[in-house]
Amino acid sequence: MSTQERVVSADDHVIEPGDVWQSRAPQALKERAPRIVETEEGDFWEIAGKRRPISGLAAVAGRKAEEFSAKAARFGEMRPGCYDPDARLEDMDLDGVDVEILFGTLPGPAGNAFVGIAEEDAELAAFCARAYNDWLVEDFCAAAPDRLVAQAVLPLWDAEGAAAELERAVDAGHRGALFPALPHAIGLPPMGHEHWVPLFRAAEDTGVPLAFHIGGSLARKVASELIGAESAGDHLAAETVVATAPLSNYGALANVIFSGALERHPGLRVVSVESGIGWIPYFLERMDHTWERHRFWTGSDLTRRPSEYFQEQVFATFISDDAGVAALDRIGVDNVMWEADYPHSDTTWPHSRKVIAESFGELDAAHRAAIVGGNAIRVFGLDGAGGS
Repeated sequence: MSTQERVVSADDHVIEPGDVWQSRAPQALKERAPRIVETEEGDFWEIAGKRRPISGLAAVAGRKAEEFSAKAARFGEMRPGCYDPDARLEDMDLDGVDVEILFGTLPGPAGNAFVGIAEEDAELAAFCARAYNDWLVEDFCAAAPDRLVAQAVLPLWDAEGAAAELERAVDAGHRGALFPALPHAIGLPPMGHEHWVPLFRAAEDTGVPLAFHIGGSLARKVASELIGAESAGDHLAAETVVATAPLSNYGALANVIFSGALERHPGLRVVSVESGIGWIPYFLERMDHTWERHRFWTGSDLTRRPSEYFQEQVFATFISDDAGVAALDRIGVDNVMWEADYPHSDTTWPHSRKVIAESFGELDAAHRAAIVGGNAIRVFGLDGAGGS
């Protein structure tokens, strides 16, 4: 590997320790704030009296595929790198990864867990988002700020509050924020609604991207039914969810472009996270075709082809994607970023360097360096990240 390359994983995850919220909660919220409850079935988070499991698929690093399980995980059975920053740095060194862009677990892929809480207790939900953001920067990423990069969770039900929290988080060290790919699917205003203007302007002003992580906008009822079927022994539902999850962000791509959000906010940049890239060339072609033939009767607000907004304002991450790598000339080398997805069930850890060599060994050296690190350094503003 070239000494010029910095290896940046554009999507990895932390599993929050049990004291993240309890140690920060004011007395009035302490009983309702998230805590870890150990049970015979595994470890659960309890929030406002309701429990949700820590999925075993979220913490499989170091396990064989034959040992994977969606049942509740236990902290005592996880690699410490899931929740301990010093252990995470050791695992990064073992994997040959210089920098990780971090996403949480309890908040959900888009902070959607807190959106659900806000429906009944907005004060608790707003506290949960702020406390998570503080912990990630002050406790976890502080172990190596040049290598561990935080992404903020926002109070999305309150657009002015979300804009203010984004600005506060960026001042504290966050380099991006989570956003639902299909906000209407989790009870929020649709992408083109004026509700989002303050947040989109704040993202433009701070210069950080908004991340559409897969799974962040599945309608909660549908998702729970599919996962429930799996727990009852129906493999079809589980395998369908896993296989189609990356492709689900096609809706996010269409939504953010056709809504006019990128047209109205030319400084807004978005990242389609863990979506893969092999499907993107066809979908860009299809969106352009739709705009060219249908914009007259639909009353489209777009002044350019959808693919042009993509090239200038949209980025996508992938783990391994032979189809996408073969079509880089149609996607744009500058628009894609590699990821390791530690410690989830698709992770390349601890063989990321091998995967990189196999996936990009035939690429031009400059293109390879951009995909495995350079693009992420540029998009997230990480000049000097991971340097020795």
